[in-house]
Amino acid sequence: MKSENTIRTGVQSIDLFLGGEDDPGIPNKSVILVLGEPGTKFEVFTQQILFSMLKTGATEKVVYLNYDGRPNEIVEELGIYNFQLEPYVVAGEKWQFMDAFSARIAAEGAVIGYQSDAGVDLEDRYAQDSLRFFTRRFIPEIMQYNDVCTCIHSISSLLRTNSIESVSIAIETLKYVVRDLGSGLHFILMVKNLHDPNIEVLASHIADFVFDISFGRVGAGKISINFSVQKAWKSVLLPISVPMTVDRKGIRLETTVRI
Repeated sequence: MKSENTIRTGVQSIDLFLGGEDDPGIPNKSVILVLGEPGTKFEVFTQQILFSMLKTGATEKVVYLNYDGRPNEIVEELGIYNFQLEPYVVAGEKWQFMDAFSARIAAEGAVIGYQSDAGVDLEDRYAQDSLRFFTRRFIPEIMQYNDVCTCIHSISSLLRTNSIESVSIAIETLKYVVRDLGSGLHFILMVKNLHDPNIEVLASHIADFVFDISFGRVGAGKISINFSVQKAWKSVLLPISVPMTVDRKGIRLETTVRI
């Protein structure tokens, strides 16, 4: 569901935390940085939100720019949690993958003689350049829609081969493009602790929201996963932290409310 001002993610606890009972949800046109440690399933957390938004009608379209992993791998992993993405992926009508990963692997593999079956045109300079793929393919694509949610998975891959200055300009471009769109939430994934702390701070500064998903310890050798909101646009919310669990039913916050 969505109102003029907010969009519900389908995660009731997050919606209430961020918007309160009067207008639950995340402010429309937000750019959300999701910082996650490897193994915390922070990418599944984001994918599950997008899936839920499609299912509930909170958005009409998802455009998913994947630099990390093939589309079929993402679909298969979501299936482990009983989230059947395939019907939405058909012909890209509801969930559209923009596969920068296969394009990069095909281009890099050609150098060492690896033949990819991804069907990528190796003469396509945009396919071989991750930042150009973002600016010349992804941005024009989302500008075609009035109601669209997006995900960049992940900005860490962009930072492997591009300067922080170039990537920060790309994020700012996305931020101001989405302000002109009619409706949507826009997620940027970043691997936590992989980059210089100043890079994380800069990305957090540009984003409207910052979600952090990290490991914690609860004693006796047990490891917990904590979800925290470190920054919230159009909100008086102070930083909060909530325990999070992952099982076959998906991602759950320990308020017993499921995504």
